[in-house]
Amino acid sequence: MSATIGGMALCGLAIMLVVSILARKTMGWQVRGDVEIVQMGGAVASSLLFAWCQVRHGNVAVDFATKALPSGVQQILDRTGYFILGCLGLLLAVRTMALGLGSLENHAVSTLLAWIEGYWQLAMVPGLALFGVIGLFQSFAPRQVVDDMAQAFSYGGN
Repeated sequence: MSATIGGMALCGLAIMLVVSILARKTMGWQVRGDVEIVQMGGAVASSLLFAWCQVRHGNVAVDFATKALPSGVQQILDRTGYFILGCLGLLLAVRTMALGLGSLENHAVSTLLAWIEGYWQLAMVPGLALFGVIGLFQSFAPRQVVDDMAQAFSYGGN
């Protein structure tokens, strides 16, 4: 669900940006604050895609370097990677929440549109937290469960 929302948001931002650029070049007007909107909306949308990427094993892995190792060692390295990414996701969620709350407390606003930045920053927290929880789950779940999850969320869904 979060990946669907993130993907739809990125598509909407892309359409808005194309309209703004075309209108700027052909009609002399643009969407006011289009760059700020893309920056803030893109950050939120991207954070919602991290969990899906983690479930599908879409993060960068150096499998070619470990391919010759025994499967038990490979599994330990995979689980270590999942654990590190899970901790990183939760750390990012906590730090982003602190940033958002600090921005709200200091009344930080965007430069051109004067939108309150803290709300956009806080909107990133659920995606980052989900990313972290999935990484930690993968580090402790049975291998078959992790592989079944990756298969279920792959293209085609079977």
